This record gives sequence, structure tokens and C-alpha cells, in this order.
Amino acid sequence: MSSQIANKVVASFRVKRQVNNEAIEKLSAREAEILTELVNGLLYKEIAVKLGISQETIRKYVCIIYKKLQVDNRLEAFNKYYRNAVKGI
Repeated sequence: MSSQIANKVVASFRVKRQVNNEAIEKLSAREAEILTELVNGLLYKEIAVKLGISQETIRKYVCIIYKKLQVDNRLEAFNKYYRNAVKGI
């Protein structure tokens, strides 16, 4: 397979994701900041250190975020955060 064809194949699997501003607008600035860090793959502990707050505070924020977005887990929050996210990521 040529490199041009390989690049086209790889590009076809990439999904462009757009941030879902409607979902983010439901959240406070701090909640949106925490959701962004969750979507970036950080653990509660890492987010707590980065933002200078306790892990328990992060847990409480995450519960509020999940309620506002009407989701049950990080994957669903990820999919709400991004409009065109592929399910199963």
C-alpha cells in the first residue's frame, strides 16, 4: 500500500470533534473546567492537584456535572461534551 493510500485510510478513521457549547453552557465556569480536565483523561486526584482543591470537592463537582448533563459516567459526559464523538471510545 502506498503512503498516500495509507494516509487516506488513517484520515478516514479520524473523527473531528466539536465541543458541544450547548452542554457546556449548562455548567458553571468551574464545572466546565473540571469537565474539560475529565475529558482530557485526568484522574480526580490530578484535577484536584491542578486546581488546588480536594479530591472530595472534585467528586461533588462531578456528581453535579453528571446531573446537569443527564449522564451516568465519564464516557457519556465525553460524548455530551463532544457533538460528533464516536460511541465506544
